[in-house]
Order: sequence, then C-alpha cells, then structure tokens
Amino acid sequence: MSLQMDKVRAAAGGQLQLPSVPRVVRRLISQLREPGASILELVDELEQEPQLAARTLRIANSPYYCGRRSLASLKDAVAIIGTDTLRTLVISGGLEAVFVAVPGVNLRQFWLDATLTAKAARSLARLTGADVEAAFLAGLLHNVGHLILCQAFADTLPAALAGARSTRGVELAAIEREACGLDHAQVSAAWLDELGFPASVVDAVAHHLDTEPAPATLAPVLALATQVAASIEAGDNAQRALHKLDTSLVAAASLVAENLDERFGPQYELIAAGGEA
Repeated sequence: MSLQMDKVRAAAGGQLQLPSVPRVVRRLISQLREPGASILELVDELEQEPQLAARTLRIANSPYYCGRRSLASLKDAVAIIGTDTLRTLVISGGLEAVFVAVPGVNLRQFWLDATLTAKAARSLARLTGADVEAAFLAGLLHNVGHLILCQAFADTLPAALAGARSTRGVELAAIEREACGLDHAQVSAAWLDELGFPASVVDAVAHHLDTEPAPATLAPVLALATQVAASIEAGDNAQRALHKLDTSLVAAASLVAENLDERFGPQYELIAAGGEA
C-alpha cells in the first residue's frame, strides 16, 4: 500500500472502502510505468472480460478513432488505433465500470463531466506538447475520489451536498473536507497512486486544485480542463469560455493567451458538440 493511501485512510478514520479493479486493468496500468508485456497477450486476457471488451470496442469504433472502418475485434483495434490508445481506453473503461451505484450521485452526469474534462485535457495537452494520453486519463479520473467519499461517508456527505449538486472544484473540496476530513483530489490521487499510475497523472490529480499548480506539469492543464468542462455545461460559446479561463493557469500550462482563440477555440466547439478533440 502506498504511503499516500496510508495517510488518506488515516484521515478518513478507516472508513474508505476502495473498489476492486479487474486484473487485466491493473496489468495495463503497470505497463504505463514499465512497458514490456505484450499488448496482444493482454488483449487475449481482455477478451475473457466480455463487458469490458465490448465497452472498449464500442469506443474504438467511434469516428474519432477508426473513421469509417468497422473494427470487429480488439486485435483490429490495436492495428488501427495503436497500443497506447487502446491501453488508455481499456483502463478508463475498466475503472468507470467499477462504480455501479453511488449514494447521492447521478453517475450519468458524473461521467459526462469527466469525459468533457478528459477531452479538454487531451486537447490542451496537445497544444503544450505534454503527454496527451496521460492528460486524458487525469481528466477522466480526477474526480473519482468524490465517488469513493460518497460511498464511504454515505450518511453525511450526500446530505451535506444537498442543494449543491452542481458544485465542483475547490468549492466541492471544501464541503468534502468539512464532512469527511479530506477531499476528492487527495483521495483520487491516492487511489491512482496505489493502482500504479505514472507520477505525472497522480501529481496532476493531486495538485490541480492548488492555488498555484506547478508549471511544466499536467496539473495546470487539468485545472484548465475542468474550467472548460464547466463552461461547456454552462452553455458558453468558445469566446466566453476562453475569456473565463484563469490567466495564471494559462501561463503555468505554457499556453499563449493571445492565440488560444485560434488554436483551441475550434476544439472547444467540437468538444461542446459531442465530438472528439
């Protein structure tokens, strides 16, 4: 168990119950740190997990990944979209599937927000030259700690959030700390660290709520992505959304504010329309 998770468990008074993760997902996560195992061998194992395999293949068949071609098998997906992308899809799908029902949480809306954040993080990371797949995973999973907290503190946290369902970010973290003694960024990062995610993903999730996240990391990229997702859900157009971005985060992410409208504006509109950026 990681030292980080030890501290989180202690802060939670031993109430945290972490969801179990399919073995093939754990093995794929380990590849993010130490590539080596044959992806085709893992595909064979993945095919023994029908629901996860079907979820992955459905995403791989989206227009963004395979265009007009139809992928009949996961091996076809490897050939078309590549091992890194397939690995990311399996991991994200596998972790999403472990949360079946969470007290006080609309999971459909939760994963919609997570997907918007992930797409925005990937698009912004591309502009900065950062690892796009790591950014996508950080965006998708940055808030899973909230699900874990809602399960562990089902008698207090959902009630504390009543009337504040749209609360997010630092405001949500403040409510969580009041009710639980810790927040979703801490729990998310600790769980991802325990699962073996790369330090870049763990650190981004741990520090994206910081007042001044460290430059040249994924943390400011993730923080901006959460703001983008909030703007999309508020119905903002690209111009208004970009105007609302925190300028200090833009600078910390090594983005040039003056050309964001040209470089990211079209991507924003694509994500907002339900496309892939």
